Amino acid sequence: MPPFQKNHLVVGTRKSGLALWQTKHVIERLQRVWPDVVLEIRSYVTEGDANVETALPEMGGKGVFTTRFEQALAAEEIDFAVHSLKDLPVDTAREFTIGAVTSRIDPRDCLVARNAWTLATLPRGAVVGTSSLRRQSQLLARRRDLLVKPIRGNVDTRVRKVLDGEYDATLLAAAGVTRLGLATHVTEWIPADAILPAPGQGALAVQCRTGDKETLLRLAAIDEPEVRAAVEAERVFLQHLGGGCSAPIAAYARLEKGRVCMTGLVASPDGGRVVRVEGEADDGRVLAWRLAVQALDEGAQSILTEFRRTSSTRPAASNGVLDGRRVVVTRAQAEAEPLCEQLAALGATPICAPAIRIEPLDDLRPLDDAIAGIASFDWVVFTSTDAVGIFCQRWRHAGRTPADLRVVKVAAVGPVTARALAAWGAQPDFVPDEFAGDALAEGLAIVPGHRVLLPRAEIARRETVEILERRGATVAVLPIYRTVAAEMDRTVIADIRRGVDAVLFTSGSTVQHFMNIMRQHDPGFVFPAHARIMCIGPVTASAAREIGLRVDAVAQVHTTEGLVDSLVGVFSKEAVTRGE
Repeated sequence: MPPFQKNHLVVGTRKSGLALWQTKHVIERLQRVWPDVVLEIRSYVTEGDANVETALPEMGGKGVFTTRFEQALAAEEIDFAVHSLKDLPVDTAREFTIGAVTSRIDPRDCLVARNAWTLATLPRGAVVGTSSLRRQSQLLARRRDLLVKPIRGNVDTRVRKVLDGEYDATLLAAAGVTRLGLATHVTEWIPADAILPAPGQGALAVQCRTGDKETLLRLAAIDEPEVRAAVEAERVFLQHLGGGCSAPIAAYARLEKGRVCMTGLVASPDGGRVVRVEGEADDGRVLAWRLAVQALDEGAQSILTEFRRTSSTRPAASNGVLDGRRVVVTRAQAEAEPLCEQLAALGATPICAPAIRIEPLDDLRPLDDAIAGIASFDWVVFTSTDAVGIFCQRWRHAGRTPADLRVVKVAAVGPVTARALAAWGAQPDFVPDEFAGDALAEGLAIVPGHRVLLPRAEIARRETVEILERRGATVAVLPIYRTVAAEMDRTVIADIRRGVDAVLFTSGSTVQHFMNIMRQHDPGFVFPAHARIMCIGPVTASAAREIGLRVDAVAQVHTTEGLVDSLVGVFSKEAVTRGE
């Protein structure tokens, strides 16, 4: 084993009693294997901790307990973070990974109730506290006479609210109650066939940076492969249904004689409709996909569409025209996630099929040199969020802060790139009205002799550079990343081949790599005639036409928001034509 360079690791955690217990538990397990490593705890307040008044579904649910830690990981403030796995979104940025899945104990829910009541003996009209739509839907499916009200707070806070009479009962994860020593307050341990748990419930996830090989090697010592296989199947089921932590979706998998056995469930929040599926297979991911497809075919699609329609996060402008539409998103994983969320909020069923992935170049010394001499430039121009991410990481590595970038002006190609800069702490000086590289180059406030630094992809269009040079600028083109074909999950490929209603392309590379991947698996692959081919801009549309695709629409505003608006417009027009 190679010698470790770091013997001091910083661990991120929330401040709650349960979070601290879980973090200390992981530290103890690590120190049994690595007794010489020093592990320092650093506590953070997440969005979910800061806002205890709003029910989790109204907050969007996804990432409210985890996003702050990804920010800390990206800034290299911490080396890893410990989470309850059920709180960790299924789609996370590519720069983060789960280094260990460990310590799954009782995955069930339990009931804490006054007067030693159980689910069967709770009186009619009893008030049960839960902010989980998964729990609410299954509870009401069994007991329509109960009154469910939101409840927030840490585990011990929710127990106290029952004991103080604010609620007659509450449903909690058995693992958390047990870990905090509160099991004496439990009046019923609820079997999974009564209320199915959340994907990942009872297990701990240790999240770290994908590129931090040393930390990954240390964490591998406490990873439990059988637990990982089970919870991965549960999370794939959730992912294929397009659900997040707040959706009324449940799943529980376990390994029996080397095979993965799993039960999945989708239920309407009022408990009126419940779709339950189960099966077993050697491959948990294949099983999860098969059960998700079965659930959709048996009615889960209409339940989830209605859930998204009534969700407080659903934009009103869609008018329901995307309800149930199967929409393929082809951009890189990190950028695909927010687009899939937006589509799901509009009632669509997004199929996340990243055709590309972004790789920093092996040698970033030219970028480090440019950063060292940043004061010699008049402008730094960013034409993608990928360039922002890599530049900022190397900027931090050089020991600089966002404030240090003020010696030069900064331009962003569009609002998404501008937001990425602003989130880091650098407010752009210029964003063009038309979100394209050519418009940026034409509108930039430069005079002959200005020096422009352009960190970007290894292969990119020359037009932006030519316009800047024609205007008298000296352009330092600095390749810092490359776009390569992604390895698409075979279950996703099979899902696309079942038929789709639309596919969204956001660059020429996504067009080329997506079609190559599909045709490698099916040489005769074509989209069905009714499927709409949507492109973010004219360059992407040209790439699509060059390989023989019919382009149905090009976004008027060259952003993902504009692309979604165009998608809604296309299906709205078709609905009017049909007289709907």
